[in-house]
Amino acid sequence: MRTTRPGILVVLLVLGGALGWSGVAVLQAMGRSVGRAPWSAAGGLAFFAALLLLGAWYMYDRIHRKHRSVDGLTAVRLLALAKASALVGALVAGVYVGLTIRYLPDAGIPDIRERVIRAAVTVLAAVAVTVGALLLERACKVPRGPDDERENDASRDNGERR
Repeated sequence: MRTTRPGILVVLLVLGGALGWSGVAVLQAMGRSVGRAPWSAAGGLAFFAALLLLGAWYMYDRIHRKHRSVDGLTAVRLLALAKASALVGALVAGVYVGLTIRYLPDAGIPDIRERVIRAAVTVLAAVAVTVGALLLERACKVPRGPDDERENDASRDNGERR
């Protein structure tokens, strides 16, 4: 499985921003009001980011510092969780960035200011999820052993590509 590419995260951030901004515009054009982002959204994302960071620390400590083995299935599951979390975190951050940008011109109104603050805090929590996920993904990477290096040298000598 390849590591998450920064370009994909940027595309999801921009796509989410466009969805958030245009979604508010469409709802306002229909005469509907957009509710405030609940504090539980930011809190839930922050809690999940903490879990991802804790998992990254544990896996890094176990694999890279203590050089202990990890069950392959567990590592693959954590890697899949990390990859999905990075993508979703970038998308959610983008949506709330779009909301923030849409409401920013009217931030002088107390109700709108509260919406901007809540959305900005949620953006920070979603970015923390993305960072935690990327760190977990990196921590799950198994260092190459001497056998892997010999195989790569042999495949290069034979003209093969891995």
